[in-house]
Amino acid sequence: MTGYSGYILEQAASILQNVKPESESEQLLLKALLQTLVASFSNDQDDFWQAPAHFDAIMQPLLDQVTFTNEPEVRDSLDIVSAVTGLAGAAASPEHHKTLNSAILKLMRHDNELTRLAAVKCEQSLTEKLGEDWLALLPEMLPFISELQEDDDEDVERETTAWIRQIEGILGESLEGMLQ
Repeated sequence: MTGYSGYILEQAASILQNVKPESESEQLLLKALLQTLVASFSNDQDDFWQAPAHFDAIMQPLLDQVTFTNEPEVRDSLDIVSAVTGLAGAAASPEHHKTLNSAILKLMRHDNELTRLAAVKCEQSLTEKLGEDWLALLPEMLPFISELQEDDDEDVERETTAWIRQIEGILGESLEGMLQ
């Protein structure tokens, strides 16, 4: 089934890059597209999404959606976090994980607090799904986590604290010494 994703890859990337979920019809279009991508990611038995050309074609357009809306209800209803997590699960290679993580970390320094919050939620979801495989990237995450602990937005700080507890639960040790 995943092989059919090749037929929609270019159009999916174009929609993700160009459609901002401002109207109800745009929100429905993006929701349907994201659900389709999540299904494709979760049913990838042919390593379709591990191919660099396929991964690269969809990764950045998918992350661009994180920055397009300033309404958290819309962003949550679109379930962008599930799509990003699904892509990471399907493209299970250290190189793809590093590329994806670097792009998400950049979002953590975005001017908009909702974008930073969505980036933290992506990291939480990735940490939950991929566990120690994802935490192999912890050294590059630590400076960003430290910054987010002192974010101007309460929600970002709260979710960062929850993410730290999640990481500590997986690692079985405190991050306190590493974050100073």
